[in-house]
Amino acid sequence: MSEVDRTQVLAFRAAGHHLTDADPAPDLWAAAGAAGTQDTPPGNGRLALLARCPGLRVDDVDTALADDKSLLQAWTVRQSPYLFPTRDLPVFTRPMLPEDEESWRVAVQGFVPMLDGMKRSAVEVVEMTRTALEDALDGRVLTKREMGVELGKRMPDEFSGWFEPDTFSSFTAILARAVSLTGLFVIAPREGREASFVRTDQWLGKRPARMAAPAARAEFVRRYLRAYGPSTPEHLAEWAGTSQTVAAKAWQAAADELREVRFDGRTAWIHRDDHDALTAPPEVRGLRMLPAYDPWLQLRDRATAIPDAKLHKQVWKHTANPGVVLGDGELVALWRSQKKGKKLRVTVEPVRALRKADREGIEQLAADIAPFRGCADAETQYSD
Repeated sequence: MSEVDRTQVLAFRAAGHHLTDADPAPDLWAAAGAAGTQDTPPGNGRLALLARCPGLRVDDVDTALADDKSLLQAWTVRQSPYLFPTRDLPVFTRPMLPEDEESWRVAVQGFVPMLDGMKRSAVEVVEMTRTALEDALDGRVLTKREMGVELGKRMPDEFSGWFEPDTFSSFTAILARAVSLTGLFVIAPREGREASFVRTDQWLGKRPARMAAPAARAEFVRRYLRAYGPSTPEHLAEWAGTSQTVAAKAWQAAADELREVRFDGRTAWIHRDDHDALTAPPEVRGLRMLPAYDPWLQLRDRATAIPDAKLHKQVWKHTANPGVVLGDGELVALWRSQKKGKKLRVTVEPVRALRKADREGIEQLAADIAPFRGCADAETQYSD
């Protein structure tokens, strides 16, 4: 069994996330398909793609989402809004779809006390919600609040109070988020301040891509391990936001393709095809500005990415997380931005001394981000 160290693992993951100048820049779809990009808050999914695809333009993403529809956005991983290639819809939905009562209760856990009070099972209520949504979205695009109203018309009377617009938007939408794992609907390109939703088949004008469940599960694990390996099924469940049962089923689908390694004093797994890339990874080079909730920040073993535990509370907050700047794969700064008219004001908080070249690189990256925030240019200031 091979033993690997932090330097190897960090370099391997950087390559898996397309975050190193040592490799050619990926195309938009390869970058989006590696692990998806979380669009929290709205717009950050695009910034994550920009960090992986230098030179990416706002129009490139708009075209992929709204015109040729080669990218989709849906509630998938951790039931968060995620961007991923349209061709990969089965990979980013089917492997996380529960198949038993216990796992569905995990998926809708905030609503479980209400289910128990009504003496209804999670399986029953999710299916009722799916059926109601299929009808409510037929030929229509609905905002989240409108979705709640339309569901309220189609669900049993005892549910009526839970589908009032404000209640649904802030809480009961967890039922719709669970249904999203079936691939029934996706998030339409945003117009205004509120997200809108549309049936996937009607948005694409055809039946969405399909894949047998075992194949989708195996591919899901391959991609996870390429971005976050070496890892374990327990960490996969945490990353995906699903039950250990669902994660174990996905892991089992790829079990014959996995290889054990030792990392940080424990046994973990990597895909067999990636073993050489892990033990002899490319050198990590370059500066990257990652937004809050970037896929790189979603790894479960945080000490691998940032050994200084004192920084964890600054990077992974309960709300209002900062973005991070990586220099040659290591954390060098935190950053936040604020829009002031047509100027993006970017505040950078170094966590280590920045060279002149680092500051110049950060300022150029901030200027690249500005159009994605609807700004003409950026102004960078440092808090040190």
